[in-house]
Amino acid sequence: MHKLTVLMAAVILNSEVCLADTCEYTIEKVGYKNLVANLYMPKNVVNPSVVIAFGGSEGGISTGNSTGEMLAPHCIAVLGIAFFKEQGLSPTLDQIPLEYFFDAVDFVSQFKGIDGKRIGMVSGSRGSEAAFLIASMDPRIKSLVVATPSEVAWYGRTKSKSAWTYKGEDIPALTPEDDDTIPQVKRFENTLNSVKDWDRYRFHVDVINGPIFLISAENDEIWPSKKMSDDLVRYLKAHDFKYMVKHDSYATGHGFSKEAAPAIKRSVVDWFLETL
Repeated sequence: MHKLTVLMAAVILNSEVCLADTCEYTIEKVGYKNLVANLYMPKNVVNPSVVIAFGGSEGGISTGNSTGEMLAPHCIAVLGIAFFKEQGLSPTLDQIPLEYFFDAVDFVSQFKGIDGKRIGMVSGSRGSEAAFLIASMDPRIKSLVVATPSEVAWYGRTKSKSAWTYKGEDIPALTPEDDDTIPQVKRFENTLNSVKDWDRYRFHVDVINGPIFLISAENDEIWPSKKMSDDLVRYLKAHDFKYMVKHDSYATGHGFSKEAAPAIKRSVVDWFLETL
């Protein structure tokens, strides 16, 4: 699968747009199980909420760190994690165990000085797959932000297997049709249009235990994030989802644009301040 750029790494969190800082914070390297993570803790804040943050197909911990730099000044704790492409982790986005993400939730839920009842999660692009899976399986996630998301899981980057596993079994996943004569986004669209057993592949987002914020790209050149976000909204409505659902779409490509960055960054901060 071609490399998918992720919103948070590409533009938003590396933009020069600044929001008013209200909290100083510390950064601590986490030593818990095999997590590769940094904890951003606001100073002089009693039991802040916390957001678990990770990137997409770019791998590494840079996106988690950037999210910490964005949210911690607003008195929100952040656990920025890597899930591949760091020492001790898979070198590629292949066969990633979801248990790794549950370990991250376990860590913040019991960490002294954090309110373990106010846990959010944010990711984008390929990371949206893990975010939806974890939030639909773990009721401790109380608020979710996903950028340029997918509504299903896909194969890994280098293996003809699911990118994700749970209890040693593959999460049901699709692979875009192999036809280099048509644009990549069209290959994803064709694959989605051919799905017969939607109940097997669709993320069951209706069981998520909190509000959901979707951010999509109308001119996404990687995969149809706008269409998939619209599908998710319709699915949630059809299943009488009891929490707030927000979907913002921007007339940009998969990585978004510098022009859109200030509004998106502000909306993510405001979302967590409101919902956690």
